[in-house]
Amino acid sequence: MGLEDDLYDELYELRESLRQERRMSNGRIPNVCSDEALREMAQRVPTKVEDFSAIVGVGQRFVEQYGEDFLNITRKYAITAANGSNIDADAAQTLRELEKKLINISKSNRLLFQPKISRKNTFDLMTLPEVDVMGLLFGRKRILKLCDSAKSPEDAKVYKHLNEIIREVNREQREKGQYDLYIGYPFVQGKMPDGDIDVRAPLALFPVILDKDARTITLTLDNSRDAIYNNTLVLGFIKSSGQNRPLPDNILEDYSGETFLTNLVDFYEDNGIKMAVNYSLPTQFIEYKAGEFPKYLAGDMEMVPNIMLGKYPTYSSSIQKDFDGMLAGREINGILNDLIVDLNKTDFLSDLPLPLSEDEMRDKGMEASEKDLVYINSLNSSQENILTAMERGDEIVVQGPPGTGKSQVITGLITSAVIKGKTVLMVSEKKTALDVVYSRLGTLSKYCLLIDDVGNKELFYKQLGRMLDSGTPKSGVDLDSVSEAIDNDVALLDNIANVMYRPSDFGIAPYKLYSMDRWLDLNDRRQFEEYKMLKDNIDASLLALRYPSVTELHRKFADQVLMKNFNEYRELVEKYPWMTQMKADLSEYNIGEMKADLLDLEQQIKTLNAKGFMGRLFNKGKVTREATAMTGKYFANYNEHTVQKVMEDPRRMFEALDGYGTYSSRATIYDRLSPDEKTYGTDVLNVSSVSKMPYGESNDRIYEWILNDHLQKFDAAHKDIMQEIWDFDSIIADMDRKIESKRELSKDKVEEVFQQNLKYITESKRRGDINRIIESKRKWNLNKFINRYGYELFKGVRVWLLTPEVVSEILPLEMGIFDMLIFDEASQMYVEKGVPSIYRAKKVVVAGDHKQLRPSSLGVGRIDYESDEDDLDDIVSAALEEESLLDLARAKYDSILLNFHYRSKYEELIAFSNYAFYGGRLYVSPNVETPEKPPIEVFKVNGLWEDKSNRAEADKIVQLLKEFFSVRKDNETVGIITFNASQRDLINDVLDEECANDPGFGKLVADEMKRFDNGEDVGLFIKNIESVQGDERDVIMFSIGYAKNSEGKLMQRFGWLNNRGGENRLNVAISRAKKKIIIVSSFEPEDLQVDGTKNEGPRILKKYLQYANAISSGNREYADSILHSFSDDRWDTPEDFDSGRIADRVYNALTRKGYTVERNVGIGGYQIDLAVKQNDRYILGIECDSRLYEMSSSTRERDYHRQKYLESRGWKIHRVWTPGMWKDPEKEIARIIQAIERNH
Repeated sequence: MGLEDDLYDELYELRESLRQERRMSNGRIPNVCSDEALREMAQRVPTKVEDFSAIVGVGQRFVEQYGEDFLNITRKYAITAANGSNIDADAAQTLRELEKKLINISKSNRLLFQPKISRKNTFDLMTLPEVDVMGLLFGRKRILKLCDSAKSPEDAKVYKHLNEIIREVNREQREKGQYDLYIGYPFVQGKMPDGDIDVRAPLALFPVILDKDARTITLTLDNSRDAIYNNTLVLGFIKSSGQNRPLPDNILEDYSGETFLTNLVDFYEDNGIKMAVNYSLPTQFIEYKAGEFPKYLAGDMEMVPNIMLGKYPTYSSSIQKDFDGMLAGREINGILNDLIVDLNKTDFLSDLPLPLSEDEMRDKGMEASEKDLVYINSLNSSQENILTAMERGDEIVVQGPPGTGKSQVITGLITSAVIKGKTVLMVSEKKTALDVVYSRLGTLSKYCLLIDDVGNKELFYKQLGRMLDSGTPKSGVDLDSVSEAIDNDVALLDNIANVMYRPSDFGIAPYKLYSMDRWLDLNDRRQFEEYKMLKDNIDASLLALRYPSVTELHRKFADQVLMKNFNEYRELVEKYPWMTQMKADLSEYNIGEMKADLLDLEQQIKTLNAKGFMGRLFNKGKVTREATAMTGKYFANYNEHTVQKVMEDPRRMFEALDGYGTYSSRATIYDRLSPDEKTYGTDVLNVSSVSKMPYGESNDRIYEWILNDHLQKFDAAHKDIMQEIWDFDSIIADMDRKIESKRELSKDKVEEVFQQNLKYITESKRRGDINRIIESKRKWNLNKFINRYGYELFKGVRVWLLTPEVVSEILPLEMGIFDMLIFDEASQMYVEKGVPSIYRAKKVVVAGDHKQLRPSSLGVGRIDYESDEDDLDDIVSAALEEESLLDLARAKYDSILLNFHYRSKYEELIAFSNYAFYGGRLYVSPNVETPEKPPIEVFKVNGLWEDKSNRAEADKIVQLLKEFFSVRKDNETVGIITFNASQRDLINDVLDEECANDPGFGKLVADEMKRFDNGEDVGLFIKNIESVQGDERDVIMFSIGYAKNSEGKLMQRFGWLNNRGGENRLNVAISRAKKKIIIVSSFEPEDLQVDGTKNEGPRILKKYLQYANAISSGNREYADSILHSFSDDRWDTPEDFDSGRIADRVYNALTRKGYTVERNVGIGGYQIDLAVKQNDRYILGIECDSRLYEMSSSTRERDYHRQKYLESRGWKIHRVWTPGMWKDPEKEIARIIQAIERNH
């Protein structure tokens, strides 16, 4: 039985037991609940007492009287389903260590201590006495005008200050989806109970919005978000006093000017924070320098009526709350335990372990089969393998280099899980990552909840309402038949590979035999006679040998010295066969004795012959005995025939012994030969004797004849394979049609499943309550709504896309509540931020790229806020880069590399990244056409480095941006990347100046910054290198920034780049562009002195700038040499069995017909064997079968996905078949020419 049946049986037994226990005094047995209610409990596994209220047939009386009893059982099964177990001491200690890293109870946390005003993050509203802030918070004011820059210099200063805050808030919203702008009022000052940390923090936070135009900035209350108390302060007090208690609900449901302060004081007193209350009017914020903050006793607190506008991230406490809950519950699920075991023994920066190879994936059963795949977008082979891996196991890491389709594979994982009845949670700190996946889901996104800001209640309820009004349910979609048909096509391709391209019984892949020159034409009489001669003189036993043996014979007898010795031996044996019977250990002295004995025997025979008949009769026996004795002395194997041979002509034998030394030497060589070698050598001699050919030529002819004989037999026996090869294009086209059909059917099937599961909400007995809340003008906060109706939501909504903070903020801490968890951009997520999400899942996919940015820590804790020091960012941040969730997962889980690059239109844009960071392992399509201008252009300016920025470069960037808007043809998107935050801010300032001077340009910029495409943010951005991971734009502009200073020196301080792994930041930056990179620099690459740097970062930067200059100037040879410098062996393509012959034949045939053909096209990691060019554009790529089959053993990748990938990049591909070139080369060339003409 399954878990559901086991649970049902246990619930049934509990019900019957309760019925007997609670038999009434009158003998009546209580009903408790129906069998149908028990079945629903078993199916849906309630994890909270409130969940029982949603079950049909269960009322409040059941919840009150029996809820806890039933809950004890259902919780136990929920833990079992999540592979849960009791947490051991080591795991508990690891969680405590991670928890310590989490909360930032320090002076760098503005929600705890704010000694002064941060120009980028906070503004004292009391410096604007004419502005009625209290009227906005508690009165009838709806909007406040804060400044008019044209009014006065003071207003201009205020505008500039507030504009910087707007930039920071908007930047955070674009990055993480959270709009964290609040008015903080009032403040509290004092000291934490442990006496270690000073406190100066807002007590209540009121959500507001800043809007600006070219002159004015206005402030309005944001009614879509809740006002809240400062739970970070409450958490700080809890930790500081050594307590461990749950955090309170901190939302201000209703507030007014009359009761606000009283309720606020009560809230904090209820949570252990007593303070001296100050009811006076708001006053200006006093800024304290180091050492100036007032002294307080431990635990003393006083209210201060400051009123600050600022950026206050408010999620810090929710993740902390989850850690407390996990440790209190003392249970852990399997995938989390696997991750954190031996955490401190992990080398997070190591490149090992490597992603699984093709062979390893095959051994683990991860190679894709169509029946296991569901997809609504195109997938490649590596993406398919990831889907299959999650069918086979519970944990996988997706290594996703830039532009390799992580979002596509995540979409595939989501739809594949949904169709199998699973729930999915996707988590990323990057709003962009969530938006992209949401967009990739297309029309199915309406069944998913994307929440990146819990304050945005309107968006949540809008999504939920749209989902519940999704229309008529679909039904009856069948994927099995089309999947089976696709698998049948793959089987045909498998058959071609198995029969033609894998070693046969002969020991060699048959296609390699087809690559031989076709030397035999039986219609040619001379060749026919040669064929007959070879057949007559080649021993049939050689045809039984395997290819390696035949090849070794051919190699061995190509040695002319061996053949000379072999021939001499054969000639001596033929002339003096008796020598083969002589003893092998005869010395030169023995041969001398034998000669003497032969002369003596000759004399005896002469004397015998001189006697008469009777004398000969009586003395012959004696001579024979002498001859026999002598034969026994020198011959090993002899008989009467041997003795007779000795006696016939002793003189001839005597003379022959002069050649015995030669014979003995040659016999030693001959005797070491195997029987097959002796046979082969003899055949070489025989063929040479008959044909008068030299030994070397005879050896070659025999070898060719044997291989040709095997080829002829194979060809005759496998005519069906040749037909399948001729039908290859038709098979691929058929697969194409079926896969496209399956994509559409999959969308319908997934939608059908989505709609079927919505019944858990639409048919819930609480549907009316849910509807009323959705339609109400005053919406519940998300926490309250999800806590109340989670039972319906987690069954009815199958896909949730959240940030890690939102997970902890709104989702109940229940083990295994989701079947699958998917992290994206995990290289930028701390381990501890991912732990609460993993606890809530049964399977986990961790996607990211360890060659990109890791998280960096400013301040003591990991939940940190931007420093009040405006430019304490890049170098410090890089130095504090720490382990990421991806780093840890790579060490604990298997990983699969996504290896097809899609982002960059031109290979020059990604080639450097591919070779410098990924070992050339990415498939990067060669360019189909040459762009009008180089894909990378470098502009040098005479910049000056001052105040950590470069005005000349900022001016050039803005100029280039104006030119870009004026000349772009296809509405391309654009982004600007700087190497530090100061240069970013300067470009923003220069851009604002130019927008003010040129209103038309200003409108273009404003519109471009707000640009979206299918819900994805594709607007203009200006970011430093820290913030661009996950972004892509058509055109990327770089301002390097660094330049000579006022003293004429280029300071060789590489900062973040010289840290271990610092070069990853460069990799992120240079891989964002889809169509073009523009670099603005103030120095030559050769000015960088990098020989003495301790890490690779500065050297890679110098090489990249040299590479960019080479591409910009058209020096392709120098650019290639730089790529070569990252290891030449990646550029070597070993040609086994001279597979390049086919390419040579095709090249020669096409060039003879006047076509322009180029060899080995591509620098970016994938080369096309031959490409036909016309008018600066490749009109056909020609790939030879031999190299393709040598490179990949995966049928789906080699035969389908590789070609579809190239076609998606604009190529037309034709495959040349080695067997076709052997059987009918004219026909094969004609097919190529037809393909060329079709694409002419």
